[in-house]
This record gives sequence, structure tokens and C-alpha cells, in this order.
Amino acid sequence: MRHLAPVLALLAILPPEATVFAQAKFTPAPLRLEIPFEAAWNGMLLTLLEKDFEILNQDRGQGSIRSNFREYSSGPLTESHIGKIGDIPKLVDGEWMSVKYQYEVIVELIAERETVLTVYANIEALKREFLGAENWTPIETSGKLEVELLNQFGKSLFGEAFSLPDREEAYRDKAPVPLRQPLERIPSVVGPERIP
Repeated sequence: MRHLAPVLALLAILPPEATVFAQAKFTPAPLRLEIPFEAAWNGMLLTLLEKDFEILNQDRGQGSIRSNFREYSSGPLTESHIGKIGDIPKLVDGEWMSVKYQYEVIVELIAERETVLTVYANIEALKREFLGAENWTPIETSGKLEVELLNQFGKSLFGEAFSLPDREEAYRDKAPVPLRQPLERIPSVVGPERIP
């Protein structure tokens, strides 16, 4: 027990946010499609253009597409809008002024008529401190933007009846497995001084 004392003392002096483990960024599972690479590639480019995104760069060989950033919200409702698309950090020394996002898409050729599509949304929010300094802060995505893009892509290729498959239960969504009591987990060791 005395070995735990330094650890407990350290946890007591750390700020609360330092003791929380970061959760994995949520993104929808990759979408496996029974269509040729060309159809998936062109369909995604068209979907991004329909959503008024410019393509910053694209590499067919790597199967990667990256859009420009687009403003999502600004002004007094920025904080609530960030909460709709991501995990909003609490501010104690400023306010959120604006939020923007961009898409990164990976199109992978698996077979002649099999393609896998993965979408990431990079979200940044502009924080203004009370002393006037401003900086862009990365925001963890909730997956809403990725789902919207994949749904629009699917509807444009397969029609209005398209819907994403149900997300498989992720590891962090499963019910926790109860552990035995601490005394049951520690094997009893008999030292020379305790030999019967």
C-alpha cells in the first residue's frame, strides 16, 4: 500500500483533465462497396463538389482526397454548433469564435469490383482568449460529418433508399467485464517467514 502513496499524491496535484485518458477519435467504419474503384473515386469527388468543397489535393495512386476547410459556424452560437459535430473542450479563459472543417477520404481498391471508402473530418475551432490572443484548436469529431458525407455519396450512387449499415459495437461501447475483488486477483505468496 505504501507504494501507491506517491502515485495517489501525484494524481491529487494534477489538474482533472490530465487524469482522464483520451478516447479514440470516432469515425464511421470503412464502407465496403461492390463497385469498381473508378466509380467510387469519381462519385466521391462529385459528392464533395456538390457540397461546395474545393479539392485541395488528390492522389489516385494513393487513393487519397483532401478538401479545403469550410466554415461551419461563427458568432454567438459557435459553442453549441461545435457540440453538434465534435467533443467541445471547456473554456475558462476565452470564448469560441468560429469553427471550420475539412474532409480527408481514402479510396482503396480491394478487387476489380470491390472498393473500401474511409472518411475523416478534421475540425478546428478558433478560440479567442480574454487578453485578445487567437488560435485554432483541433476538435475531436463525433462522426456526424463523416456519416453525412457517406450518406450523400451513397444516395448519389445507389438512390435515395441507401443507408449506412449499422455500426458494429465498438470496444468502448461494450459493457464492462466485472473484475474479481482485489484480494482475489492477487495470488497469495508464502514467504520463508510464513512457512507453516
